[in-house]
Amino acid sequence: MLPVNLDEYSRYVTLDDAELRQLRVAEGVLLRLHRIRGMYAYWLQFPSKVDNDLVQYDMAMFKVSRSLAYEDLHLVKVLLGNLQQTTKEFMRWKINKSLEQDIAAARRACDFRSVAALSKVLVANNRTDKDDEPDLEFDKIVPQNFEPTDDPTVLGIERIPDLRGKIRALYKRYSNTMIQDADFEEIKEEIKPDEDE
Repeated sequence: MLPVNLDEYSRYVTLDDAELRQLRVAEGVLLRLHRIRGMYAYWLQFPSKVDNDLVQYDMAMFKVSRSLAYEDLHLVKVLLGNLQQTTKEFMRWKINKSLEQDIAAARRACDFRSVAALSKVLVANNRTDKDDEPDLEFDKIVPQNFEPTDDPTVLGIERIPDLRGKIRALYKRYSNTMIQDADFEEIKEEIKPDEDE
């Protein structure tokens, strides 16, 4: 993907061509902005289109290569939003609309068992059978103030007298980096003849 200044494009995407020409925007950037707007308008008209359909549209409409069409699609998603990412609230609304139509059809058909079942699904979808979660009052949370200390009695540990002196002695004793030869005795393994022979 070619390097693109997203801040620049986000500023330019809402301006009309006259304003862009006053800002002396490069012709290549202007053409790309037209492609981005065209793809987004097409996507708004047909929100169920998948990425490949949008790329095909960009290639056919603006006569660009496949890789450039994918770059344009990426810019559309970054700058203007991804229509295929839906929120829970939108999905609940969509399911509610569908359920309301189904309930109306079941009532017209006098199928009250289906009305009851669909009403139960409607309640579950909207979570009206459960209590609302309480709002967390983050502004009332007081942060804990910690004061650093080197006193171990705060933890319930007894103080060791002259601890720093003991640490220095142990450091002096074990920090000697001189290699000392250790006495050793070589052990020779006796070879026993097999008892089977």
